[in-house]
Amino acid sequence: MKVVIINSPLFREKNDLYDEDSLPPIGLGYIATILQSNGIDVSLIDAVHQRISVNELLHELNTSKPDFLASNIFTTNYDLVKEIVENISFQTHLIIGGLATKDLYKDIIGWNSDNKIDVVTGDGELITFDIILNRLIEDPFFKSNNRRVFKVDQHSRYFVNDISDIPLNRDFFPNEPVAHPLGFIEANIVTSRGCIYDCTFCAAARSLNKDFSIRERSEASIKAELNLIKQQYPSVNSIRVLDDLFLKTRNTVQKAINVFLGQNLQWRAMAHVMTFHNIEDSIMQLLQKSGCYELFIGIESGSPKVLSSINKTKNVQLIVENLTKVFKAGINIKGYFIYGFPDETLEDMEMTFRLAEELKKISESYQTNFRTSVFQYRPYHGTQIYHDLERKGINASVQNIAPNNTLSNLVGRLQFNFHSGNYSEVESEKVHAYIYNTINLNNGRIFNGLESRTEPS
Repeated sequence: MKVVIINSPLFREKNDLYDEDSLPPIGLGYIATILQSNGIDVSLIDAVHQRISVNELLHELNTSKPDFLASNIFTTNYDLVKEIVENISFQTHLIIGGLATKDLYKDIIGWNSDNKIDVVTGDGELITFDIILNRLIEDPFFKSNNRRVFKVDQHSRYFVNDISDIPLNRDFFPNEPVAHPLGFIEANIVTSRGCIYDCTFCAAARSLNKDFSIRERSEASIKAELNLIKQQYPSVNSIRVLDDLFLKTRNTVQKAINVFLGQNLQWRAMAHVMTFHNIEDSIMQLLQKSGCYELFIGIESGSPKVLSSINKTKNVQLIVENLTKVFKAGINIKGYFIYGFPDETLEDMEMTFRLAEELKKISESYQTNFRTSVFQYRPYHGTQIYHDLERKGINASVQNIAPNNTLSNLVGRLQFNFHSGNYSEVESEKVHAYIYNTINLNNGRIFNGLESRTEPS
């Protein structure tokens, strides 16, 4: 029995100019590892890292003819995965998973293919093995002909209640560890699932995932994985935590300190703009001492109106104060911004740019770096804004999503620039101008101002 797992492509054609961080698909790696450890012949194709075009991928699949083919799917590549599935020329059993399937399953079950298609929403580690062995102990919530849909939430017997000890064979990842442009060698880990916040543009929002409990790995299991990484890859001197949100609260800040202090590793991870509210400077200094080199923080906007509409704190001064604590501790920040939210005005965009400028100046005053990552808003399936647009009769269909070549050419990087229209009150050229100007606070270089620190103090 042969199984192929695919990290699905983002672009139809091979693009050698694609220069984004290519991160190992750890979730798929978990599934592959469990299958392998149970004697299944399994391989993982990372179409993103390998820059495989749709036609190349189809040729490879139609040549190898696996018995089972599993793939993730995203809002932005719905058409590509559909095209792959509908052009497979051999008999196989397809398994489609990913966060977007909560809504996309309604479309996936209608794809034009004679092959069996199972859609899995939620944890895939345990159920995938039982699908392959045809020994399911749980019924799908939808079934029609050769189409089934499974919801693996906290009520399911396939739900992974304790994520501390899921095995992972990193040999499945051709880009692990990652050679970072700054010169450090970085491995990637996942320490939690789920988010406590409720951002309206995010499919992981708590209100939309009440049946999927938030789970965190134990400190001991994270330390054990770090030790395994250091043994397998002695050159690794940096860790990137790929959680949706690693630093959430005071407790998670302390947990990070407990895990990383004394590891002689620098590390980077996601934090929230409110994570450091009421956190003392002494704790922040310990965070830096533990090796915290850079935090990724979704700032999104500088407009109180827009921030309130997306369920982020609308107190811009509080955002500045919280992030200033990070800079003061000697920790760099990569700030994420989004222009083009529904009903956003020119005044709102100007406030966002001014906030980015202010944070850049504050970072420089503490001799740290603030780099920006900027996007045009696009609706994702399973998000509150997407549902709101639908209710208003606005077409936010995934069939309209395409690479935004105009914006990519303007900013000089692909930077996941997809679009499905302009939902703001501002003409597209001005939206693009604000994106360009905010990105260029980095002087045109995404890593500008950063220096590699391989031996954290």
